[in-house]
Amino acid sequence: MLPNLRIYHRPESLEEAVRLIRPPAVVPLGGGTVLLPTRDPAVEEVVDLSRLGLTYIQAVENGIRIGATTSLQRLLESPLLMDWTGGYMGLVLRLTASRNLRGQATVGGTVAAGDPENPLLVLLLALDAHLTVYQPEPSYLSLERFLAVRDDLRREGALITELFIPAPSSSRRIGFAHVGRTPRDRPIVCAAACVDVDGEICREVRLALGGVGRHPLRARNAEEFLQGRPLTPENIREAAERAAFSLNPPGDFRGSPEYRRAMAGVLVRRALGEGLGSPE
Repeated sequence: MLPNLRIYHRPESLEEAVRLIRPPAVVPLGGGTVLLPTRDPAVEEVVDLSRLGLTYIQAVENGIRIGATTSLQRLLESPLLMDWTGGYMGLVLRLTASRNLRGQATVGGTVAAGDPENPLLVLLLALDAHLTVYQPEPSYLSLERFLAVRDDLRREGALITELFIPAPSSSRRIGFAHVGRTPRDRPIVCAAACVDVDGEICREVRLALGGVGRHPLRARNAEEFLQGRPLTPENIREAAERAAFSLNPPGDFRGSPEYRRAMAGVLVRRALGEGLGSPE
């Protein structure tokens, strides 16, 4: 728990919640799975988000809107999300958290934490997810941009209110690959690919990696190489090599920098192969 917690706010409006949040002493509280285990002594007040009407999954004309306090389990139980992602949403959510934690953990808290190995964030990057963030006025940011400036936004008291996933095109293909200590363990490194194809030509591609940096990231150099090229085995191998080449991953007891860099290339190749129906 939080040793210096003194005041518990439960605002009825988004405007009040945004006004109250003043890090590091006053912070938002969603599911609590990220905040409470930290035992952060700087936190003196929490702002409960449960009454703000931010728990929803809504299909709209151009995509899906997901409220920030929606639980990860509700994402897994969404037939539309499962259909749009070819079942990969279920896979990454099961790798992200156990059943008990998925019922409590929220979308907003998971994104705000920005865990560098989080497979859900990696898939969302590949899906071109965007966020609505109040800081204190609302702004619309790509998930990629949010992760890059996350620390600054959190210090400023920014609040995530919504996640948006664009609707897929009819030619979109998705793939995901990961490696862990065991098949059910949280990934050490993971990769997601989202490819729009025109025959054998790559019309658009997004490649995302986890476990190779301070936060999940896009493999932009590999994307640029594949754009407009035939998706041949040779081009896929070259893209995978480019994805790994510029990485400078941190190392820890789960994987050295050299291991993580090598696996990034392997997993990009596998994710692309899965997306195109030709897994290794």
